[in-house]
This record gives sequence, structure tokens and C-alpha cells, in this order.
Amino acid sequence: MNEENTTIMPPEEQIVQDDRDARAEELESAFSYDGYQVVRKELFAHLRDPAIVIRKDSITFNTACITGLEDVVYVHVMFNNDLKRIVVRGCDENDKDALRWCVAKPDKRKSRKMSCKPFATLVYQEMGWDSECRYKMLGYRITFEGETLYVFDLLVPEIFHEGQRRKKNAADSQDNVAATKPVDSRKGFYPDDIVGTFGVPVEEHRKESEVQQMDGYVSMGILTGKIVPEAGKD
Repeated sequence: MNEENTTIMPPEEQIVQDDRDARAEELESAFSYDGYQVVRKELFAHLRDPAIVIRKDSITFNTACITGLEDVVYVHVMFNNDLKRIVVRGCDENDKDALRWCVAKPDKRKSRKMSCKPFATLVYQEMGWDSECRYKMLGYRITFEGETLYVFDLLVPEIFHEGQRRKKNAADSQDNVAATKPVDSRKGFYPDDIVGTFGVPVEEHRKESEVQQMDGYVSMGILTGKIVPEAGKD
């Protein structure tokens, strides 16, 4: 006859476990996502996450970005005025508007500074950004119609003050220099509307992140802003 192997807890531990089980059942029976917010990823450390840095005269994709799109050397950069997002997808070297986004060597690829003052100026104007700052946005990798894309939300930037360059004009007095408050160009900060909140409500987060699949294609409303009709509806 086989005897079941059972572990008998000491009475004190059993009481604690019973209390925990009862509390878990109580929480489960009354649980709802109402009132909860999904905490923004940007509020946590993200040194190894894909990101884009936009300055007033250039853009740079970090190494994590380059690594995330294997063998991609040329890209299309797309801007959405309504959603305030930049999308990047790989393309061929000879495609119209192809841009080289990395330095490709036989053994590795690395990011490069892409000079683009006219484009950067338009972005700064569109976003109302401070020309004395640079802006860093995390990239989210998604699949759309079989392609791997990066999506950068410009409404959620980490902001860095650019380091102040010493002026060559000797007429600047020591008083003026002393009155200039030094800033840490390596320390980023977020706009008040981001810092003051944990994130977005669960339901809103779900809608923004919703992916619908139709006939083998993945439609991302978050990118196009278009509403995909539900199955069976016109």
C-alpha cells in the first residue's frame, strides 16, 4: 500500500499559512483593475533598453536599437504628427529615402550620430521642445505586417540639459560666469505630467497596446490611429 508523502507544518506555521490563504481568497473574490495604473517603464532604470536621442541638429540610436534589428544597416524613419511618434523600419540601401543608421563592420555594428538639423528643427518645433536640451525616448519593438519596427513615443521623453560651452568672447565677466547655474548634462528628468503620475489606467493601457490579427496581418492601431473593424462587422 502506497502512502502519500505529506509535509506536516508546525501548528504556528499552519496558522500563518491558513491566514494567508484566507486573505488571498478574500482579495481574489473582490479584485478589480478599477483604479489601478500600469506603471510607466520609463520610471525604472533602462540603460540597456533600445532608445533614440534627439538633439537640435542630430539623432542617435543606441547600441541596443542597432542590435535589435539584426543585419539592418539602412532604415526608413517615419514621423506621425497626430500621435507624436517616430517609427523606424529596416530597408534596402537603394530604397528611396533610405538612411544609414549604424556603422557596419565585419565583426560588429555600432550606432552613429546622424546629422539632420532640418529634421530635428521640425521635431523640436512640433513638440515645443527646448533647444538647449536633448531628448531621449525608449523604443518599443513590435511586428506589423510581418516587419519588425521600433516605435518611439515623443510624448514620454527623458530630458537632459546640454552642457554649456565656454564662450570664446573674453568680454564675458566673471560675474556673468558665476551667475550661470551649472547643470548636470548626464542627469535626465521627465516632464511634470509624467513625473506626477505612475502611468495610465489599466483599461487605457490595454487599448493602447491592443494588437488585432486579421488574415495573417498584424494591425497596430497604436501606430496608424485607425480602428480595425471587429470580425463579422462591416
